Amino acid sequence: MKSKRTPSLDLETIMPLLMGVWRRFQKQSGPKDALQTREFRSVVDCVKKLIKMQDSDENPLPKDYFVDRNLLGAYLLYQFVINYQQGMSLIGELPTTPKRVLDVCSGPGAFAFAALRHGAEEVFATDQSTTALSLASEVCGRYGLSVTIRHWDCLKSPLPIDGKFDLITLGHSLEELFPNTKKGWPDDQYRFIKMLLERLTPQGYLMLVEDSFETANRRVLELRDRLVLEGVPVQAPCIWRGNCPSLKTQKSPCYAQRELNKPYLIREIQRGADIKLGSLKMTYMIFKNPESQWPELPEGNFYRIISPPVDVQQSKRFYICGTDGKKILESRLKELPEEARAFEYLRRGEAISIEGAEEKLNTFDVEENTKLKVIAACGKPLNDINSDYSEY
Repeated sequence: MKSKRTPSLDLETIMPLLMGVWRRFQKQSGPKDALQTREFRSVVDCVKKLIKMQDSDENPLPKDYFVDRNLLGAYLLYQFVINYQQGMSLIGELPTTPKRVLDVCSGPGAFAFAALRHGAEEVFATDQSTTALSLASEVCGRYGLSVTIRHWDCLKSPLPIDGKFDLITLGHSLEELFPNTKKGWPDDQYRFIKMLLERLTPQGYLMLVEDSFETANRRVLELRDRLVLEGVPVQAPCIWRGNCPSLKTQKSPCYAQRELNKPYLIREIQRGADIKLGSLKMTYMIFKNPESQWPELPEGNFYRIISPPVDVQQSKRFYICGTDGKKILESRLKELPEEARAFEYLRRGEAISIEGAEEKLNTFDVEENTKLKVIAACGKPLNDINSDYSEY
């Protein structure tokens, strides 16, 4: 792997590019930067249909829904942009840039594209839909990047690519591959994930991304516990190395929340489809090669912020999870000390260090001598002890 860089989203270039790819795919003439009224209504209807199927346990997405060109086209204009931003943020949490990447169930290639934008040199996009893969190839090519596409029905045949990978991504696919209505799905899912872990280089990572809803969230967290019990280390988001505390309580999801950039077309589609999505909400887990180690940290208390700020009577609190499990971080001070000012600006997903806070039961109270630092901002890596350990 090579040294890290942080690219911009560059949506001002990407959105017109996607529009052009969509027009060629739909064989529609029209403006380069906007949808005509009938086109807009068709895309909105398809986006609503996709979201309804994604959000429904009773009527899940059919396995071959990319056969419908209208659905695939709408996915390219809307969901691709959402997933691309997720990939850009999450790949940013790797300590180094992966050189060789495999994107499983890639569809039109949002996560593959994100890996290339991060500087990956060799990216393979695989999917059972050759039509979706052709769109992935065109999007990357017109941006000046090269992706290798391979048809792969991953539950029926071996991976048609030799060698190992610095990063394997699997985004928004577990529930489609392993529906919870199928007998034995947890074991089938586990074996599939183990197969992917075996294809990692010694410094490789497996990144799983799902939505933030309870069923998807618990699926990933339960899989995480099963793998951690076997000694598979986690790069992010977990600092706590035991069983996930969120699984001990019903309706207590633990998911990420990041800033969502909304170009004009995305805002208009959301308006037309009545989508109230103000941020990127997702469940994710980045596993390391099973033969490697958890990220090493200096001695002390380190935690991940796992909630937005919560106002309680005359105090503000955050739920945190870290080196010694799930806790509460709270401040009742009217004015925070200089070295704890970061408390006012904490965001869900950031990793922090805490010194000098009074601990009562499972709550840290910020006091006059408390030191609080953000050691990894959202989308930034949690550094190992031997790395340049500094505040972001």
